Amino acid sequence: MKIWILDKEKNQNVYWTQRIIEEGLKRKMDIKFVAIEDIELVIDAYSEEKLFIKNEKTSLPDVVIPRVDSSYQMTSIMDFMEHAWVYVINENQARLLANDKFLSLQKLAANRLPVPKTILLKWIPNIDFIEKQLNYPIILKKLDWKAWKWIIKVQNSWELEDILEMMEESLSKLNTYLLLQEYIWEKAWVDLRIFLVWWRVIASMLRKWKEWDFKANFSWWGSVYNHEVNEKEEIISIEAANLVWLDIAWVDLLFDKDNWYRICEINAAPGFKWLEEATWLNIAKEIINYIETRYFYKIKKLK
Repeated sequence: MKIWILDKEKNQNVYWTQRIIEEGLKRKMDIKFVAIEDIELVIDAYSEEKLFIKNEKTSLPDVVIPRVDSSYQMTSIMDFMEHAWVYVINENQARLLANDKFLSLQKLAANRLPVPKTILLKWIPNIDFIEKQLNYPIILKKLDWKAWKWIIKVQNSWELEDILEMMEESLSKLNTYLLLQEYIWEKAWVDLRIFLVWWRVIASMLRKWKEWDFKANFSWWGSVYNHEVNEKEEIISIEAANLVWLDIAWVDLLFDKDNWYRICEINAAPGFKWLEEATWLNIAKEIINYIETRYFYKIKKLK
């Protein structure tokens, strides 16, 4: 079985990639990293379409694993692969949906899964409208999968007005979108990350940080702990991954009142470094098991 992991060149040595390659090589798989910067596509309606790596025509792999890059180049390569019957994990449509934090939450909400109340900002609305929809504090974040790097907690109308005025030019001229979201305050210093493979919970961890902060980036100053999911947590995470069509995913849950939850986000290219450390589980091996099973199932089905 020939497997490619696709990402930007600068991400070749990240933990996720190295662990997947390590486990794949243990199974004697032909698995390697391919930088999307090295790929060129040639398409023609009247002859065989071709893919080149560093100007050399290359035979296609059996399986491709695209990472977090959501550029037009990555999207076009994945579309090419899918039309060539390469098995892509996760599929292009699912990956693009998960990368758009508003559309993915909208999909979940339309199916009655609990998400934080959210407003999409393309332009600057009237402050009164926002205040009728959301109570302070309000979370302001970016739309894409890097939203965790850019999150602001807005405490009052003066702060909101100042921030929106500052962002007005970017929103209108740079085609930038933002999200305004209700603040889930009941346990604002902890959340739950659940890792799924093929709609099955593989592992989960609680992420805790300083109670004066609200950003769940434990690599800065928080802690992670192994967690055994209960029935509610398992059902809600499986339904979320299923609705966004993700074979491999993580689902982040916020703790709401009355022991219920809100889905903060769903991710199509989940890392697992801290998860393996917190749970002592071999997540990379689970992913390789899944790839092997699904690929041979696909081949058998095609025959």
